[in-house]
Amino acid sequence: MLSSEFVFKVLVVGPREEVKDRFLLSMGPDSYFLECFKSIVGVSLQVNVVNVRGKTVKVQIWDVYDSPPFKSMFHHYSKGAYGALVLLTERVEHEAPKYIEEIHKYCGEIPVLVIIVDEKDPQEIALEYGNSFIDNPVKSLEILAQRIFDREVEPVYLRLSYSVLPPYSQLLNRRRLENLTTIPLNIPIVKEILEAMGFKAKNYEIILKSEKAIYTVDLRNGEVYVEPAQCENCDRDCIKKEKICMVLATSGWSSSPDISQADLLLISKVYAIANNEIPPEVQEKINEILNCPTKNSKKPKRARRQQNRREEIRL
Repeated sequence: MLSSEFVFKVLVVGPREEVKDRFLLSMGPDSYFLECFKSIVGVSLQVNVVNVRGKTVKVQIWDVYDSPPFKSMFHHYSKGAYGALVLLTERVEHEAPKYIEEIHKYCGEIPVLVIIVDEKDPQEIALEYGNSFIDNPVKSLEILAQRIFDREVEPVYLRLSYSVLPPYSQLLNRRRLENLTTIPLNIPIVKEILEAMGFKAKNYEIILKSEKAIYTVDLRNGEVYVEPAQCENCDRDCIKKEKICMVLATSGWSSSPDISQADLLLISKVYAIANNEIPPEVQEKINEILNCPTKNSKKPKRARRQQNRREEIRL
């Protein structure tokens, strides 16, 4: 467990996901990668520990996916943020005011650091920009934490060399997991996010239908039930409706006043089912449930009705 005296939630935004990923994953041994939901619900989570003026600060990083389908959820993810990092390349640094305005719109006047990732060599950048140059990503967290303590909300522009960001192959083995206790589902927030994604809830349930299965996702407890679609029009009383287990590799985290990992997992379940992205081991269990036990058995009642209909036609 990471120990700290202070906990700051920090947003990371910007148009280049590759730049943001390499920036965050290069933060060294004190970087704890929690879970990536960016392709599903538009956010990935990370924790870093920095020391500022003798104080230990845990920085909860919310890396928000800069993609149109997830724009409607940005105001949820931004709630409770103490500061923000805007990561831009030289080619799009003119877009900084747009990101700053969006952050201030949903978070109020919080400290913002705009980090321009420059293709020049570190020495050249340091010579040209002086004190605005930083030689590693962790430095940005330390500066931001200082500004949060001092309540300095004027945006600051910094420069970082692209060459200090290692490739993915050197970074993936640095990811570590932190086990924190999850908090109960925030049902109103989850429901609002799902409806923004196009899913309609009825009586706290999301019903998803495919050609072979009917899924029921309970928003009150996060449980998922599946039953064969053929049972809908079957006159037998052997309907198989069973619970399926979909969990993450980590035990989760909390600390957010609005959205917990449990909330994100529930949203991820709905998205995965709707887009047929269910894990293979879960799909195997679902296939067993969908296998009708009476498929090859005789159906005397139905057979008699069909026979009567055929006799009527002959007459």
